[in-house]
Amino acid sequence: MSCNCKNGTTEIDFLTLVPGGTAANANYLLSLTHYTCGNRKLCANGMYPITANLQYQVLNAPHDVGNGVFCCDVLCSGTVTYMPYKQGGCNCNQCPVTDNVFVTMCVPCSAATTPTVTGGNAVATPTNLSDCCSVTNAVAITTSFNVTTGA
Repeated sequence: MSCNCKNGTTEIDFLTLVPGGTAANANYLLSLTHYTCGNRKLCANGMYPITANLQYQVLNAPHDVGNGVFCCDVLCSGTVTYMPYKQGGCNCNQCPVTDNVFVTMCVPCSAATTPTVTGGNAVATPTNLSDCCSVTNAVAITTSFNVTTGA
């Protein structure tokens, strides 16, 4: 059995600008993969919903990356909660487990003014499911957030 060395980490799959916003008021779609602490397997059979609760925090003033483009470091943090898989299967007599989620990203913004970042809902689903037993150690988290930059 191979060892997944991504124990307890969260990775950015992609950060996409949603069409229709403006430079001063932009919406982003963020896709993350969270690998459970201890590479703990989780149940993915619907007996317990996998949930994520995320917040956003601006870490510093935007920095100029050239050509009038600014970038601001934003921390996405929160939790993902799931039902652990125990030897013998998934059952309702287990307590849910909560892992912490932390990831920092550089988000484009339209000015050197520190932006306001507002988060949207987060949807968490299992990923990399094993065919034989409906368990995995990875959770896909999709969320959105808005970046508003003053003039």
